[in-house]
Amino acid sequence: MNAPLRRSTLTFVVSLLITYPILAQVKGPIQEENVRAELMFLAGDAMQGRGSGTTFERIAAEYMGSQFRQFGLEPGGDTDSAGNKSFVQRVGLQSSKFTQTPTLTVTSGSNTQKWEYGRDFLVSFLRASRITGALQIAEPNGTFTKGAVVAIKLPDGATQDQRREVSMKAFSAGVAGVLMLESDTNKRTREAGDVRLPNLQPQTAGATNESFGIINLRKDALETLLAMPSGTKVEFGGPTESSDASATWNVIGILRGSDPRAANEAIILSAHLDHLGVNEAAAGGDKIFNGADDDASGCVAVLELARVLAAGKRPRRTIYFVGFGSEERGGYGSRQFIANPPIPLTQIVANLNLEMLGRPDPKTPAGMLWLTGFERSNLGPELVKQGAPLVADPHPEQNFFQRSDNYNLALRGVIAQTVSSFGLHTDYHRPSDEVSKIDFAFMTRSLNSLVKPVQWLANSNFRPAWLPGKEPRR
Repeated sequence: MNAPLRRSTLTFVVSLLITYPILAQVKGPIQEENVRAELMFLAGDAMQGRGSGTTFERIAAEYMGSQFRQFGLEPGGDTDSAGNKSFVQRVGLQSSKFTQTPTLTVTSGSNTQKWEYGRDFLVSFLRASRITGALQIAEPNGTFTKGAVVAIKLPDGATQDQRREVSMKAFSAGVAGVLMLESDTNKRTREAGDVRLPNLQPQTAGATNESFGIINLRKDALETLLAMPSGTKVEFGGPTESSDASATWNVIGILRGSDPRAANEAIILSAHLDHLGVNEAAAGGDKIFNGADDDASGCVAVLELARVLAAGKRPRRTIYFVGFGSEERGGYGSRQFIANPPIPLTQIVANLNLEMLGRPDPKTPAGMLWLTGFERSNLGPELVKQGAPLVADPHPEQNFFQRSDNYNLALRGVIAQTVSSFGLHTDYHRPSDEVSKIDFAFMTRSLNSLVKPVQWLANSNFRPAWLPGKEPRR
């Protein structure tokens, strides 16, 4: 048995703990055990895949908020009736549904052609119950006109990746809708006759519906359409009614800047909370889409950067640590954040969005991450000068710059880009995106490599800018 402490020694230890309480909870560089613990919770089966707008997405937000509170961040979410501020923000969604089968109508002079959903075409994505615009006929590599309904001449046997790529290109150009030849899967579904009415994407409460849809037509219908002149009036729609209101959830923690003037400028470090939830119709025994890489890894990156940055000397600029809700279903959390920003958008210096950082990308040098839109702004090159292991996105054909929450901010002028290491692994959007697939050593090294560049950005006077002609527009 050890000898008891002398009174003088005990007094010294107590004094030391009172004077330097940080010694009781060491807050050093990002540790693998913290990364592992947080990711195992967020992507564990108990979280049921953090489905967009579900209770489990909210639990993810509350979990991150509780961590932010421990780190000493300021809450940036909702305020209750008693005036207490929360880290979590409820984002109300308005939903509607079709009550009858919608139709697609084209009118050129006295010639009107009408096609029926389920018999002549299917819809793979729909953001509004009504789409109208002038017909534009275009090649996949052509230029699309804002506000048009574009009929795209896909090559025979076009893959799902090609379909997705051209659809993203059209959406980025601000078209009202896309018309294309149905895929073999679409055709089998349509011909089976067991077709449900199309799902309408919900909208953030009070928002004006943004018109966009992807319509897949049977071959003879598309050929008829392609024979019509450009400028032909195209209309899609059908009767709808309001359905149950729902919500999604954001989480916001604030590290207030120390400089009275620089604190009015902000850096946003973000990730999305949600994944695909549970799909009972999924093939195989596993129905839970855990989303370990997509995007529990990004949430952990936000948490760990918050932990380290809050533990050190406060930066001059303010940093917002944000988890966005329902990215997978349309980016509703980030859209609400932009519609009601905590500070003017002109005061947001940059948004570094963090997505899919759990595994190395074999197309980049060892230990490197990539930045979407690297060639669009001077942000990436400046971060590289500060030691960030960033290269240009090696998968430009995937349009990743437009496929995450950063794009909603970028469209409003904010220099917003995504840091990732996604190597197109085959577990993407599948139940097999599990914690067991995460390379924790790589992920921990990656996150540590971002600390000093982010600290520099938060303490410097540097304001990134879009390069000439590279600013995204819709």
